[in-house]
Amino acid sequence: MVVEPTTPLRRGFWSGPKVALAVVLLLGLQAWLSVTSLLLENATVDEVAHMPAGVSYWQKGTFKLYHHNPPLVKLVAALPVVLNHPKTDKLYEQAWRDDSQAGFGFLFARENFANYFELFDLARLMMPLFTLVGGLAVFFWSRQLYGSAGGLLSLSLWCLCPNILAHGRLVTSDAPAASLAVAATYLFWRYQQKPTWGRVILAGLVLGLAELTKFSLVVLYGLWPALAVVRFVLGRDWQDWLKRLTSGLIQWGVLVAISVVVIDAGYAFEGVGTPLGKFEFACKSLTRPVTPGMVRPNHPNQLLDSAWRYRVNRFRGTVLGSIPVPLPKHYLLGFDEQKVETEGVPEYFFNQNLPHDDSKLTGYSVYLDGKLRRGGWWYYYLATLAYKIPEGTWILVILSGVVLLVSKRARAPWSDEIAVLAIPVGVLLAMSLLTDICLGLRYILPILPFVFVSVGKVVPWASGLAGRWSWAGRGLIAGALLGTVAASASIYPDYLAYFNWASGGPDRGAEHLIDSNLDWGQDLVKLQRWLKREHPGKRVGLAYFGQINPSIFTLRGDGFDWFLPPTLPGTIDQMNAGLDRTYLDGPASALTPGLYAVSASIVMGLPWRFDDSRSLQPPHFPWMPSWSSHENPVTHDDAFGYFRELTPVARVGRSIYVYEVSAEDCVRLAPLWKRARVAK
Repeated sequence: MVVEPTTPLRRGFWSGPKVALAVVLLLGLQAWLSVTSLLLENATVDEVAHMPAGVSYWQKGTFKLYHHNPPLVKLVAALPVVLNHPKTDKLYEQAWRDDSQAGFGFLFARENFANYFELFDLARLMMPLFTLVGGLAVFFWSRQLYGSAGGLLSLSLWCLCPNILAHGRLVTSDAPAASLAVAATYLFWRYQQKPTWGRVILAGLVLGLAELTKFSLVVLYGLWPALAVVRFVLGRDWQDWLKRLTSGLIQWGVLVAISVVVIDAGYAFEGVGTPLGKFEFACKSLTRPVTPGMVRPNHPNQLLDSAWRYRVNRFRGTVLGSIPVPLPKHYLLGFDEQKVETEGVPEYFFNQNLPHDDSKLTGYSVYLDGKLRRGGWWYYYLATLAYKIPEGTWILVILSGVVLLVSKRARAPWSDEIAVLAIPVGVLLAMSLLTDICLGLRYILPILPFVFVSVGKVVPWASGLAGRWSWAGRGLIAGALLGTVAASASIYPDYLAYFNWASGGPDRGAEHLIDSNLDWGQDLVKLQRWLKREHPGKRVGLAYFGQINPSIFTLRGDGFDWFLPPTLPGTIDQMNAGLDRTYLDGPASALTPGLYAVSASIVMGLPWRFDDSRSLQPPHFPWMPSWSSHENPVTHDDAFGYFRELTPVARVGRSIYVYEVSAEDCVRLAPLWKRARVAK
């Protein structure tokens, strides 16, 4: 029989300087793992555009480029790059005028090829600053609820989580949003514990910074008041309730106002006060159908141009349309673009022959458990958590859920527990049921720090058990934590490719998930080093899921001979018709024996853009994607799907599959091209 003592627990081993030292060591270990691993990889798909956009913010003082995300992360990452004086004079031409973040990023690479990877290393070295903030918030919140040992357990999970280590190094908004979301909510919780004006100001400041990392964190403006209501109701303290309610509303108004000022300052107050009716919106929530004969402006972005053709700002011509908006211009425009993605894009936007049915939507190609389609699954994020969270962490999460329900002694007051768990539950439900974005675990990364805080309660639970039960509980916790440590150690330095043992591990990860869950273009530099070491001078067929032209190594004096492998008929088209075809070879005409390297995402059929330029000097070197693969609507074969019929002889960085194609393989696969031509 388990007996829970009624006397308070002693402080035990974890107290004073030992706790401080443990915190420093854990955060230092996380920083070391992040830095040493990021130096072995190149910029991922999104980073190629994020960092150069940040450079433009510093140099031009406007946030028009890539306002798809708020600017804080890009500003922080780009600062050391700007201080190193990259070549940017030629960037502020066509791509800048067209607001093309992709084109701007490609030109940045072309102009700065000599130190391109080194500039990204500088930018990425800034990113662990955000996870440091997140780690401190996780520790202090858990310690206040569950004691120092509970805080250290929570911090250990944060510092050693493969998914936090994967994204905490990248110039993207996901890990910074997770860090600042938990930091801001922790400060709001402290304010609720003891309302003071100092805590109001601090919570407002950090909330504003959180909003400058990711638009989805706007949910905090709705969740925080709900948490305050829960605390008020569960507290059952009705004395002077009206006075406290009035004071709380005033303080909440000040907190929100401070956060808005921080957002405005983050955008250098650009466009603050623009009347609501002046904006050109595209998302359904902020627009209405155009009236017949209405003249609409054009936009260089195909999606926005299509949306503007059919929709117009719903506030234009109304009383609300004349109201000045107290938010930056590019904050609203960026939020609008993100909302287009979350709502889904009507099919008729891209095919004028289709009926105007807003219920028939299209979107990104998404992948789960071997199936590729446009349009997601409601259980997608549950599946990603099941596949990509270490088993040891899962044991602790499940155990903390049981303790929450059965151990009154170990859990915190319900208002505090709800404060910790409301955001994970809300974010998971919103992403699963209210959006159709199924692109990666990174979209729900902000739930992890809150869950790690909640896990801290298992320590006082185990410590409060009697006799051998206490040792058994502590042993279970220690074993589960060691399992997480082992998982993180086993995948170093390839954190993006982590999959737990139960799902088959990283070598079988592509059977379940691709894109940013496994292969986000991070291993091109590893492939170059591997080819130089294992196959010096050998020509390789390369289909790379990334946005860096492989010929950059040739420009840097350390290149390798590569070509685009053959594609199945009807699965690839030329992009950018204006490019001089003299410098484009196109895909190989037939599969021949030799060495091939294909990114996992492309092997599994994800459509992508490919660069095939060979000339090594501008202006002939376009450095822009020249071919685009797609899903064949007739055969359902993808451009390079035939590689699924082969067994890789190596995996470079766990995301690029290497094949030795024999003459026999070529003969065996030849019927795939014949069947594809017949079907077409």
